[in-house]
Amino acid sequence: MFRSVRFRYICFWIFAIFLFKTTSIFYYDLQDRSIEQTRSSLPFEIVKIRSTNENSSIESLRKFVEEKNFQQKMFNRNLFISNQTRYVLLVQVHKRVVYLKKFIEMLRLVDKINETLLVFSHDFIDSNIDELVMNIDFVPVIQIFYPFSQQLYPNEFPGLDPNDCPRDISRNQALVRRCKNAQHPDKYGHYREVSIVQIKHHWWWKLNFVFKSIEVLKNRQDFLLLLLEEDFYLSPDALLFLKQMENEKEKLCPDCLFYTLGNLEKNGRYFNKLSGKVSIAFWHARYNLGMTISHTVWTLLVKYAEEFCTIDDYNWDWSLVYLAQQRFNSPRVLWSSATRVMHLGSCGTHHKKTCSNESDIARWTETDRFYSDQRKYLFPSSPLTVHMKYQNKRPFKNTNGGWSDLRDRQLCLSFAFSSPRNLTSVQ
Repeated sequence: MFRSVRFRYICFWIFAIFLFKTTSIFYYDLQDRSIEQTRSSLPFEIVKIRSTNENSSIESLRKFVEEKNFQQKMFNRNLFISNQTRYVLLVQVHKRVVYLKKFIEMLRLVDKINETLLVFSHDFIDSNIDELVMNIDFVPVIQIFYPFSQQLYPNEFPGLDPNDCPRDISRNQALVRRCKNAQHPDKYGHYREVSIVQIKHHWWWKLNFVFKSIEVLKNRQDFLLLLLEEDFYLSPDALLFLKQMENEKEKLCPDCLFYTLGNLEKNGRYFNKLSGKVSIAFWHARYNLGMTISHTVWTLLVKYAEEFCTIDDYNWDWSLVYLAQQRFNSPRVLWSSATRVMHLGSCGTHHKKTCSNESDIARWTETDRFYSDQRKYLFPSSPLTVHMKYQNKRPFKNTNGGWSDLRDRQLCLSFAFSSPRNLTSVQ
């Protein structure tokens, strides 16, 4: 009797252990499958990169960027008609996923967006960003990647080299320390900041890449670049209004070199009075919101690339102001009196205040409502008229510094010229 009970007891525990092991194996197999399914929804290259160690991961990221810039895969190619695509929307993207998601949602509502080419230029590789872009289905899309970002060069130039001089060290201390760029502080005595100089580098690189290296745009000089960022908001009639400005340019401002859709003035939101009006001024940095760059303008910039790349100013727009006033004979800009572009970002280079996803989404929601309320004033059907014509030129203020390192200047020049330029004499 005792042996029978003991035998049953042993059998019970053998069965219990077997059941536990079987359940565990099934559970972890199911979990692994779930992980693999999640991974399979992301770009294979990015998943593969994440599984490697830091050094090989950086090398893999660089190869990823090189391949993507070479392939230039176009999503929604069926919507792209080369000789009919006048506008190329060039969007500079960092890593603000919340902004990018709202930006893409907004683009869907812009009239004639499907007749453009949308180019996202990234300086940060992230699977969440990639997934957002890959799911766009209403416009032809190409992604390009800035190949010298801080993410790709975390411990060496153009990133932060351990032997670089700290930003606020004095020149004498830098010389004693013998840090790499000790001889070249900016006009205010500061040394380079990677996150700051990267913005100008990225802006200049993407401009040259689109005009020189995008295959579907090769041998074309008739397209117009509309420069945007991930935290910009376009009105539903933005593209049609740009086309209207182009069509009526000869009557309104035959010598204008730029178009700008944004308006930073307070009266820029008065659509009931200004919807069908434009203003004219000498181009300045304040007219950079939703500005356009033509092949003619890009050719001029390349012609004076050495000055663009050596002026001691980390801002691309203030570098352009210098060229516009000193080399381009102060060209005029034709801009929308009622703003068709808004800059909604509360977090960025020049915004030091506290920001959050909730406040950012609230700003987008507010702007959605604003353009919805102004709908009856959008899409003007009458010919455009001039609201204001400014005759005074804004004086060029002192440069902002932050751009004195010879390595930055040399890298900047390399984006415009295939052969290296000697900058050893530049101060």
